[in-house]
Amino acid sequence: MEALVPYASAAVTGFTVLVLARAAWHKASAYHETVGFAQGYGLVPAAWTYPIVRALTAAEILAIALMFLPATRASGGLLAAGLFAGYGVLMGLALRNGRSEIDCGCGGAPQVVSGLTLGRNALLSGLALGIALIPAGPVGVPGALVSLAAGLTFFAVYGVAEKLASHLPNIRRTA
Repeated sequence: MEALVPYASAAVTGFTVLVLARAAWHKASAYHETVGFAQGYGLVPAAWTYPIVRALTAAEILAIALMFLPATRASGGLLAAGLFAGYGVLMGLALRNGRSEIDCGCGGAPQVVSGLTLGRNALLSGLALGIALIPAGPVGVPGALVSLAAGLTFFAVYGVAEKLASHLPNIRRTA
């Protein structure tokens, strides 16, 4: 069983990189929309959201870059875990303040901030923490390809789950 740890670690790293890459791409390509989502949280003055969104985009890109290098992989995992946890805390604060009809602004399928998005971010944070804590080992070219395929599969399943979750508010209204 221990022999599979490097492969699982590589697959989880690939998945996490894809999640962060999509989030960073969304923030960069739909910057003003993302700023609007951030302003919807109502947690900081509106003018602050512009530099905050830029800093978060840079932090996501940095986490991705760090996870690619074996020497800095753990730091990248910690940064990613902190980002996912921090986003979860912000969502929790927005919910506590009664802002339950805002988009999370995470990229991908639109999702209203809810307990589900909090759980998703807790799971993502835990996976990223695993990247930081579980040592990576050599997997070779065939193992890297299998791990990459597994990471892509996880990402595809994640995308389907997000799409389904984006329909929950409509389902609840009609039920």
